[in-house]
Amino acid sequence: MANLQIGNMQGLPTELTSFLTTLQAQIMNVQNRTDQLERLAAENARLTTELDHARTTIANLQKQLGSQSASEKNFSEISLSNPAGAVGAPDKNKEPGLEASTWATKASVSLPVTAPKMSTVPSARRIAASVHMFALPSGPSGYEYVYIPRSRRLKHKEVRSSLRTLGVDSSRLLDINFPARGVIGILVHVQYADTFKAKLTTASVEILDAFDPLDPDNVADPKYASLSTHELANTAAMLHHDRCL
Repeated sequence: MANLQIGNMQGLPTELTSFLTTLQAQIMNVQNRTDQLERLAAENARLTTELDHARTTIANLQKQLGSQSASEKNFSEISLSNPAGAVGAPDKNKEPGLEASTWATKASVSLPVTAPKMSTVPSARRIAASVHMFALPSGPSGYEYVYIPRSRRLKHKEVRSSLRTLGVDSSRLLDINFPARGVIGILVHVQYADTFKAKLTTASVEILDAFDPLDPDNVADPKYASLSTHELANTAAMLHHDRCL
């Protein structure tokens, strides 16, 4: 548009053409500023409206908060003026000032009576075990490993728990190990060995009397695969010795 107007002014004097061109540029600059001011005025009006709305919302929230605080204060005053446990009106025959005494109020509160703790009566087995600790050794002495099969991998805790279910006194089980695949070794005192085996037999648990912990075939660790039969026998003896320590 500016180029078109300048083209129409080609027949005018140079000074007039320059003046009109400058004037046209100034008018366009003023128009741009006017447009910008109008946009700013519209933005200002929008922000003013949002500010008024925010102020109204804040005022409503403050009003609600004030009402809630007043309600809580009234509830606290009621609770303090009538504490739990206060029954009936104060006795008029009491001496003046006694009702206001904190110590008198605390002293007048009856404390709950707790029943005395009953001592646990020890079982006969615990008594026998305690007596056995202070008795002189008698009868055969020594220890014996009893070997039984297992169908899967077990933890020591599982073995003790299962044997306890079968009626075995787990406190008499001195050691539990797994000397070979599918075998459990249980160390007991020789004086308890017969009782232990009888419990197993009653529960239909097979006792592996023929199991030899020194058999080289018990060494199943792959790191010993390159050893000779003689070396495997020595390794089996060493492992069994370590288990007995």
